[in-house]
Amino acid sequence: MKSFLKAATLAVAMMSVSAVSFAETQKIGVVFPSKIMKESPQRERIIKQLETEFKPRYEALQKLEKEIKTLDQKLKRDAELMDKTAVTAMTREAEVKLSEYKLNRKAFEEDNRRRQGEEQQKALIVVRNVIDAVAKQDGYDIILNGEQIVFAKPTYDISDLIIEEISKR
Repeated sequence: MKSFLKAATLAVAMMSVSAVSFAETQKIGVVFPSKIMKESPQRERIIKQLETEFKPRYEALQKLEKEIKTLDQKLKRDAELMDKTAVTAMTREAEVKLSEYKLNRKAFEEDNRRRQGEEQQKALIVVRNVIDAVAKQDGYDIILNGEQIVFAKPTYDISDLIIEEISKR
């Protein structure tokens, strides 16, 4: 029985030593996706692209908003001098424009949000591909999402390296 316990203890000790040495030979990296997306040159490109895409609709909304304000100001200023029919017609015109404005603004916001999501998904695919390429190139065994782990040494953070690689593409 003593020899069995000695053998079991020796086996556990050897497994512990080999597990520790195995862990020491692993190359681990940590990335912070929000930092990468925030500092990535892709972000500026996406912002400019969406601004260009939505600029005409935004300007049309601003024009409509200005027309509504002009009608409201004219109604407040001239309503007492105008006959009831003209006041009613102008009020209806303002209400129609306001309804049109609300509908267009809602569609604009939904389309803008959808397009931002699409572009962000494309950017995340690029980030993922760069992370995979860096992992293979530099021999990383595991790369973890830094936003989902409790602690990691700052030396494991390779987010800046990923941003640098994205900049080259």
